[in-house]
Amino acid sequence: MIDPISFVVKFIFDFWWLILPSLLLQIWWEKFRDGKKMDYRRKMKWSFMEIIFPPGITKTPRAMEDIFSALHTIAADPSTDWTWWNKNINGFIPPSFCFLLIAHNSKLKFYLRFPAELKDFVKSRFYIHYSEIKLVDSEDPLKVLPFRTPNSLFDVDIFNVVLEKEDSYPIKTYLDTEKLPKEQQIDSLSTFSEGAHQISDKEWIVFQIFILPVSSEDKENGKKWVERGQKLINKIIKKEEAKEITLQEEIGEFIKNLLIAPFKPISWKSAEKKENEFNIQKLTPLERKSVELIQSKIRKLGFLCNIRTFYLATHDIYPLKRDSAISLIISVFKNFNSEEGNSFLVLPITKVRRPLRKTKYLALENFDVFILKNIEYFYTRIYRLPDLPRQINLAKNFILNTEELASLIHPPMEVIPEITIERLPVTEKPPPSKIPLVEL
Repeated sequence: MIDPISFVVKFIFDFWWLILPSLLLQIWWEKFRDGKKMDYRRKMKWSFMEIIFPPGITKTPRAMEDIFSALHTIAADPSTDWTWWNKNINGFIPPSFCFLLIAHNSKLKFYLRFPAELKDFVKSRFYIHYSEIKLVDSEDPLKVLPFRTPNSLFDVDIFNVVLEKEDSYPIKTYLDTEKLPKEQQIDSLSTFSEGAHQISDKEWIVFQIFILPVSSEDKENGKKWVERGQKLINKIIKKEEAKEITLQEEIGEFIKNLLIAPFKPISWKSAEKKENEFNIQKLTPLERKSVELIQSKIRKLGFLCNIRTFYLATHDIYPLKRDSAISLIISVFKNFNSEEGNSFLVLPITKVRRPLRKTKYLALENFDVFILKNIEYFYTRIYRLPDLPRQINLAKNFILNTEELASLIHPPMEVIPEITIERLPVTEKPPPSKIPLVEL
């Protein structure tokens, strides 16, 4: 009997001259592709601008949804941009955006990182929908943060934000809020805008939302997200994938039915298919609602998203304000959770060995993400309600459509700082005359 291990070892020693060149060629090819992608990234030029919204904004997030729809026009074309030559030889990386919401020194500021060549295009899209907006060219707002964190002066908590379910399920959006009675319509972002007034000049809360516009047919980044959503709908309604019957199968079925016809009733696949057609009345109310939510999401334009947030503060403030800052971060994302749809999970990242040496924007694979260099992480516990499901989706990159993004990123419609709330004065009144007095 031949020993399999001995056979493999002997084969490798006998044919090393054939195996080794193939391995070296594969290694060279991977290094070559990575080098081309790195060269393409180095040539990409980025710009930053601060978005200053005027006070008393009355427009709904629908205006921001129109802006995201306009920004989607730079999405890579699968037929021209994702060719083999452009992807492997040119190292093509699609353009993307990064929105930063920074709470610091009792203020909430909005920043946008975008490809430098799209400066006029981006500004014009904002001016069309917000005529009184102010767009100020700026440097990287994170440049002011310390080079090494944590250090002798600062400490930091970092979180990844992911979706609990498959990204075909939508989160709660501003359209869901508009369906409520007027007195219950509260801006989901107001929690952050009001909480920002409690953040001192020694602490920062930063939300980084990277968005990459993808088409419905983009299998490189979007993974054909519309098709995935339709497959999920078919799974919910228990609809089998349509299978075409070949001519050979039809002939075989005819001969089979011809032979068994004298003995028992015959059946045809085409007839069975009609009998198994979908009937919406068979769905439960929850299944029907899920189908409606998924359909409403895949009808709109999509972006591949990556969300990361962190809280940074000086050592004298950090132990006092850390819990309240983390609670604020969790409460912001909790506002977008939907029982029938999707929910956000805030996953803390804990330092293991080395401290953060540098904060930088880089491009991983085909998507820009925020990277913390020279540090190792692991997930500790998940900040969420106790009914956390056993199986959750930990994919860092997920699809959000224009409606969901507009709900996450828009000027708060009402901002009421606590310091401006007028308090009723407390007046002192004498005791009632009927109370007996006791002399001591």
